[in-house]
Amino acid sequence: MEVMIACPLVVSDLPLELPALEAAVHAWGLRLQREALARAWAAQAALRPAVPCSRCGGTDLRAAGGKPRHIETLFGPVQLPRRRVRCAGCGRHHQPDDAVLAPVLGPGRCTPAVRDLAASCGASWPYQQAARVVGRVRGAPLSAETLRAVVAQTGQAVAAQHTAEAQAACQPPATAPDPARQRPARLVVELDGAWVRSHDNALGMEAKVGVIHAGSERIGRTRTRLTNRRYAATFAGVGDFGPLVTAAVEQRNGYATSEQTLLGDAAAWLWAVGRDTLAEATAVLDRWHLTDARQRTLRRAVAETEARTDWTARLDPCLERGDVPGVLAVLADLAQASAAPEVGAFAAFLAAQAPRIPDYAARRAAGLPVGSGGVEKGVDVVVNRRFKGKRGMRWGRERAKGVLALRVAELNDEWTARPAPALGLPAHLPAS
Repeated sequence: MEVMIACPLVVSDLPLELPALEAAVHAWGLRLQREALARAWAAQAALRPAVPCSRCGGTDLRAAGGKPRHIETLFGPVQLPRRRVRCAGCGRHHQPDDAVLAPVLGPGRCTPAVRDLAASCGASWPYQQAARVVGRVRGAPLSAETLRAVVAQTGQAVAAQHTAEAQAACQPPATAPDPARQRPARLVVELDGAWVRSHDNALGMEAKVGVIHAGSERIGRTRTRLTNRRYAATFAGVGDFGPLVTAAVEQRNGYATSEQTLLGDAAAWLWAVGRDTLAEATAVLDRWHLTDARQRTLRRAVAETEARTDWTARLDPCLERGDVPGVLAVLADLAQASAAPEVGAFAAFLAAQAPRIPDYAARRAAGLPVGSGGVEKGVDVVVNRRFKGKRGMRWGRERAKGVLALRVAELNDEWTARPAPALGLPAHLPAS
């Protein structure tokens, strides 16, 4: 069917600057789209199925005027015309179009496309800023509270998807591995945490973040990027985080490769997750954290700069080779020269981490990773850029879990496969 719309573009008789002309054409386009949607909806009224009375099920319905429905679209507010009918049996009035609108709009007024845009912006920026961006795009304001509610609803749905897939990934496979799946040359899993201020806990709460990849490649002259990169993250704790890592590794077919590396700092939870999810991986303590621990120890134990340089020259070659006994022997000499308790603490740290301190020089020569810079950057893009930065910003755990799930979906390039179905959008089409 054709829907004819008369909506002329009226411009000034005087010459306009390009920005003014652009604004005028944009506003006209929005008005045209709003009118087109309302008229197209009305034109298709006869094509929609008849709806019996919701109270008595009667089908003898009499026309009783109309009652428009206000909705929020990508091009601003629209008044959709709705037929109003009266049941001859029970006398109840209702709008048959609500049977079509209710599953799509839910209890609110926003179309799925608007909710998708709101969820994407709300997961990226503070709600006030996100509301301004959405309002600028659609030419009409959308309240920050509406945007917050959309983010909460969509985030919970995506977090539930992540949880279900993680549980499925932890079940024994029903069939033999598929030999046709691409097998990565190597698997690298880097884990770390990030503290966020919380309403629920005065000490805050920790987001656990993992980045799963197959190494790095150079782009340009000075930059590199991770290949086959995938994030896993949650505020729910280690019990939920481990299955998410398992699902991410399985999605990349990482268990099929024999060269597996687990990288991280000295946090005990990190290695516990590694034992449960990557039993065959080589555990490697991040080289930077080892150097940082050495520097902090020497700063406390040795006051003179030149003396610290001499001790560094003795310690670093042993650390680079992964020679823990050699480092402990040097620390024993240092303990004779300094009574600082940090020396003993560093020695105990090395003894506890010895199984995860390899020959760093040999790994570098072989092109194998020795640092967890990938997850350090991952913590920044997944957590810090949304959950930190605004003074006084605090989060409830459930709301934060949903926002974090949306950020993971965006960064894993899964936006159309994750929020889209929850919003009623087709997964095979762009969601915005």
